[in-house]
Amino acid sequence: MIGLADVTHLEEDIRALREMDYRHGGEPCLDRVRRRIRDNLPLLTATAAPEVRQRLHVAMADLRNLAGWVCFDAGLVTNAHNHFSHALALAGIAGDDGLIANVCYRLGRVYLHHGHLDEALRYFDLGRIAASRSGDRLAAGIISVNSAWACARKGDEHGALTLLDRGREQFTAANRTEVAEWARFFTESDLSAMAGAVHTTLAGTAGRHHARTAVPLLHAAVNGYGEDMARSRILSLVLLSTDQLIEGDVEVGVGTGLRALDSAAAVGSARMRDRFRPLALQARRHHDHAGALDLAERIDARTTRPDSL
Repeated sequence: MIGLADVTHLEEDIRALREMDYRHGGEPCLDRVRRRIRDNLPLLTATAAPEVRQRLHVAMADLRNLAGWVCFDAGLVTNAHNHFSHALALAGIAGDDGLIANVCYRLGRVYLHHGHLDEALRYFDLGRIAASRSGDRLAAGIISVNSAWACARKGDEHGALTLLDRGREQFTAANRTEVAEWARFFTESDLSAMAGAVHTTLAGTAGRHHARTAVPLLHAAVNGYGEDMARSRILSLVLLSTDQLIEGDVEVGVGTGLRALDSAAAVGSARMRDRFRPLALQARRHHDHAGALDLAERIDARTTRPDSL
């Protein structure tokens, strides 16, 4: 028979693994997360009191949720979908709509990253429904700003800005004193980063003037992220460099891009490498600037080998 101490230990392991992912990327976490799943699967068939079993299902769902995210970050999309499917099933058994919303958000991000925008929006819609059932405004805010990003990718400026404003309102109204572990990343800094991502994307799909709006948002995100959120800070630096190059502030943009590359050396993330590649394309548009061309070449060199970032 298992008790509350067993579940608490599992929850602590998940927290530590999630912190490792934020700081070092998904690739260094893969083996540890897989081992935790393998070691803890027997708990699901062990005898337990009803309240312990319910909490165990939530913890195991979150472990699968984390595994899906780590696999996505490492470029293992099929594995990610498998883990997210298990996470949804376990979260459904536990009746945790807030966690269901979070898994749907992460599934949407997988599709968004790979350019399947309608599929991304469908998962974000499912997440919105689950967040509404739970009454979790923070979960709703996460869904709204990510839906805004998908709309921006589609070139839907009005939809993107409307959803971004809604996400800000939901974030402001949310109870942030008792936040589930899987949603703790969504802070003021992350909200600024997402708003910056939306405007950076709109700069390419709706009008260059959005780059000017994105720059201060991304500065706020970069300054707000600590070492514990290293990957998020690097991704914001990539976007900031892109906007600076769009704005014609080439010297500063190149410096920001090189800072991102230097920081990325300690993070193992295929997703991050993918996010550097559009920056190289933007840098090459300044074909008469040696520094911009050098930045593009450095990105190419360091994103073609999985162990180079």
